[in-house]
Amino acid sequence: MRKIFLQIGATRDGQNPYCAVAKREGYFTVLAEMGDFVDYQSLSQTLPFDLIVRLDRPENPWDVLQACLHAGLLEHPQVVLAGFEAYNASAGRVREILAGPDAGPCFIPPDKYAQRMALRKAWPRFPQPEFRFFASPLSIRDAREALLYPCVIKPVDGGGGLGVWMVEEASQLDTVINKLVDTMNYGGRGFSGYIVESWLCGDEYSLQGVVDNGHAVALTCCQKVIEHHSDADGSISFYESGHVAMAAQQLPAAFASLMSFCCETFGYRQGAFHIDFIVVNGEPHFLEMGFRLSGMGVVNLVEEVTGINWADVAFQIEAGHGMPELHFNQQASAVGRLRLRQPLQYHQAESWIAQQQRGQLLPPLNLPALEVSPRSSLYADLTRHAGILATFRLPGNSRDDILATFHQILAVPSFTTRGDLLCAE
Repeated sequence: MRKIFLQIGATRDGQNPYCAVAKREGYFTVLAEMGDFVDYQSLSQTLPFDLIVRLDRPENPWDVLQACLHAGLLEHPQVVLAGFEAYNASAGRVREILAGPDAGPCFIPPDKYAQRMALRKAWPRFPQPEFRFFASPLSIRDAREALLYPCVIKPVDGGGGLGVWMVEEASQLDTVINKLVDTMNYGGRGFSGYIVESWLCGDEYSLQGVVDNGHAVALTCCQKVIEHHSDADGSISFYESGHVAMAAQQLPAAFASLMSFCCETFGYRQGAFHIDFIVVNGEPHFLEMGFRLSGMGVVNLVEEVTGINWADVAFQIEAGHGMPELHFNQQASAVGRLRLRQPLQYHQAESWIAQQQRGQLLPPLNLPALEVSPRSSLYADLTRHAGILATFRLPGNSRDDILATFHQILAVPSFTTRGDLLCAE
């Protein structure tokens, strides 16, 4: 019987680390994804999977299994993983269905609201922004007088920063609500709800790691570069433009506590994860946890600063082989990647590299920017992932030096700026 690896959803950064590991391990590799997105991504790259299963709704586990059968895949896959955040719950449900009722409960990744509620009920409590749940954008508007400003509105089951807006004062709320009404989730589906949370001023971080049998290990800690975008109407959205990674062998105690506490509270005992948090007055505040490999090429950053193939370790755990022995082989003290969206940013980076004789511009996936309806299944992908001109890669001895250079390239006063609000450095 052949070994089969099923990935639900294509990655949006053009990397296929799970597929590479699976092929090396002798698996027949299968990708289940929307046909429209397969066609779109194929304009820029050749997908390396042995079989591509097209379907309309990869977020539906029964549709995934039915499509696999129709494609002639009669054997059950041994390893099922999500390639993109929007399909993480679907991968969990497929694993649960294939395991059968006697296997006991499988882990189903909780959405952002479920994560927040679980942490709120747990003890000891980890700090997080004050938040409220709303079923629809219109219900947020009805509560305008009860909201605390400034606040951030985000879908509970989105990804890639889709539908995340900053509202500094009540007068801006109608404009943002109108945008949310017209914003569809990946695949052209609706969102299942929204969180409105208090805006916090601080530096944002992300931990990348793996957990095996409840034992969590951090590989890297990335400081994020958050770029804000102000529309002509004054509404403010966010782009996670870059990361600067360092090996996590000497992880601050507060960061390690947050990692262990999250895995334990959510019942996540096996697989890859990344945890996003913001440090306010020296204390980490939880934002969200992703139960998968990070996107935006962070997999490459992990290997560059640790010498560890994150996808390989996670795949071995998911395949039932347990966590391999980890050897941190520090390739560089810190490495950063910054996605460039504006021609001015690109030219600034090009000039900086020429002057300093350091760093490089990596070519983009080059997804074409098509004009489609807001109701199109591709609209979210075109909004969040198309139009990248290049990625500026910069290794260095100091995380702060890399961040300072990224500041300069983005030509903003501070990457902790949110609209007209400026955090004190």
